[in-house]
Amino acid sequence: MEIWLPYGQIEVAVDIKAENLAEILEPGLQKIDDSSIYERLDSIEIKEKSMIIVSDITKATLKILKAFIDLQIEKGRSKDVIVAVRKNHIKVVRKALEGKFEDVFAIEEPYVNSGIADGFQVKVPKIFTEYRRMMISEVCFDPLFGFGGGPVSLIKTIDLKLVEEAFKRRLDDNPKPGLDTNASWFASRVAEEIGSFTSIEILNTRGEVSEIFIGDLIDTHSKASKKLYESSKKILSQPARAIFMGLGDSSKSLTLSSSLKSLWNVIGCLDAKGIVVLLAECSEGLGSEALRLYVTDRLKLEELVKHGKYVEGLEDLLYLRNTLQSQRNVVLISTLPNYYIETKLGLRTFKKSSDALYYIINNLGTRVKIFVIIDAFNTLLTAQNHR
Repeated sequence: MEIWLPYGQIEVAVDIKAENLAEILEPGLQKIDDSSIYERLDSIEIKEKSMIIVSDITKATLKILKAFIDLQIEKGRSKDVIVAVRKNHIKVVRKALEGKFEDVFAIEEPYVNSGIADGFQVKVPKIFTEYRRMMISEVCFDPLFGFGGGPVSLIKTIDLKLVEEAFKRRLDDNPKPGLDTNASWFASRVAEEIGSFTSIEILNTRGEVSEIFIGDLIDTHSKASKKLYESSKKILSQPARAIFMGLGDSSKSLTLSSSLKSLWNVIGCLDAKGIVVLLAECSEGLGSEALRLYVTDRLKLEELVKHGKYVEGLEDLLYLRNTLQSQRNVVLISTLPNYYIETKLGLRTFKKSSDALYYIINNLGTRVKIFVIIDAFNTLLTAQNHR
């Protein structure tokens, strides 16, 4: 049976015999039309100087931003709006707005005190105090926080020190997508200290908008997370021996770091000595600072953990270490150099899906049953009987 899976901007075929196919899994999410998007966004009134923080830069969030700005231009209120993003995102945001709107600024110093969350001094950019605050984020599964979006996206956008504090509050070094975590609780506490936000949180399906949630930052994030969880959770009768996974949205496979976020959604359901194949083009490289430093021997994992230090993406290195120590096999099909992936990170690589399929059958037997996940970014895999 020929199954097509996303791989970067294209799709590749995985030819699995019927007797080897366990099940094809997809989340129960549907795209909403543009008129519904404009109708929902039209409910937000701009009556004062407002700042829109775009925390997650994806095809879906940029589509929402453009639609919102278009509405303000039509109403003659665009002069009352500015857009704030991380400095490295300014160009892509301005390009998405197609030259219709130029008031895009970087979130940067000076910072001012905004309260204390669980004993930690919270600081925010001074510009936050000068505008009515709005934020566009994308709800997703997150291995450290349980769910990304809302308060989690906010702290990641404001200051990496806040993420470091959240990281320190984890209970162990295993991924916890879809669960309530101490890190998530801390992010919500920070959001409470910062104060009022109007949140536009979206649910993505393969690069398009599936749902829009509007309201208070924390409450809206709770509703969006619940919808994602209910739509995306898949329960297997027992752990899988083999999984073939695509990421659904091409923007999620741009880097190894972004691709690994989907791996953690399914790895807990993989049997010991099982094999998971991740199709991720990684056309923009490794992604996170932690991965870049680690493969060039400039990061000592145990030293950072011992001293409570954090580097962007550090959690992925910890999860990879634990996954490989549990004898689970991770296979990556990408454009990344084999030296980095195999020698430095300990994963196995292939350039073709057929080679990875042969590897599964050769190692697990001709009767092995393979689960195929079309959109692993929005699929949370669990098993009733864990081993």
